[in-house]
Amino acid sequence: MITFKKNIITLALTGALVGGLSTAAKAQQLPAAATAQAQTSISTAELTKFADAFQEVQVENQAAQQEMMGIIKTEGLDVQRFTEIQKAQMNPETEVEATDEELKKHAAVLAELKKMQPALETKMAGIIEEHGLTLDRYKAVAMALQQDKELQKKFQGIMMKKQTEG
Repeated sequence: MITFKKNIITLALTGALVGGLSTAAKAQQLPAAATAQAQTSISTAELTKFADAFQEVQVENQAAQQEMMGIIKTEGLDVQRFTEIQKAQMNPETEVEATDEELKKHAAVLAELKKMQPALETKMAGIIEEHGLTLDRYKAVAMALQQDKELQKKFQGIMMKKQTEG
């Protein structure tokens, strides 16, 4: 869960967070046996619940990204510049030159984003639970989706059906 908290800000701002799927998949590394078990025990009904939750999480994530970008701009940083500094701080192999003023603004943005984090996590977990899944199960399904091509096809089919119905 700690990885989830640290990565959600960076992932959301760099566009890598696709409705929580990427974060959920990276948030908890499941043992191979548990992942294999998750893959084989995901029913169509459960995958449909996941798809419903995924869609709502995606909408909420987009709103959160807009709010985060607003905070970055309010602090006087460009979103791209903030992301460059953030990546450099998260990865010691990445170098970026930043002025003291930029680093202070970056720190102020992070403080604001961390303040909004608990509410965002609670909201995302609530959305997932409203659809009949626990957060851990949502993460397990997300992990299984990343590793199982057949499950991905099944998920894409469910999503396509939802789009044509909706």
